[in-house]
Amino acid sequence: MKYLLISSAFLMTIGSQSISAEHNFSNEDCDGIYEGIVSLLGEADNNWKHLEQSPVGSPDYVDLTMKIKWTVEVAANYTTIYEAFCVQTE
Repeated sequence: MKYLLISSAFLMTIGSQSISAEHNFSNEDCDGIYEGIVSLLGEADNNWKHLEQSPVGSPDYVDLTMKIKWTVEVAANYTTIYEAFCVQTE
């Protein structure tokens, strides 16, 4: 069973790479995705600075923590898309 899961994961990786090689985004789209990633990470950084000034357990602390988590996760997802469809492999 373990080998079946590993093999399936390997085949899905190969499949997704071949699809991304066929469907690259335009430079304009890639620039927009990159700017979005930078913006999201900047927002996470700003929230982190505010978080350091909030008392642990306060409603602001919890709210800022959730905002940081969300922005970093979305930036990570867009980074995956950017790397798959915008970064040219040689």
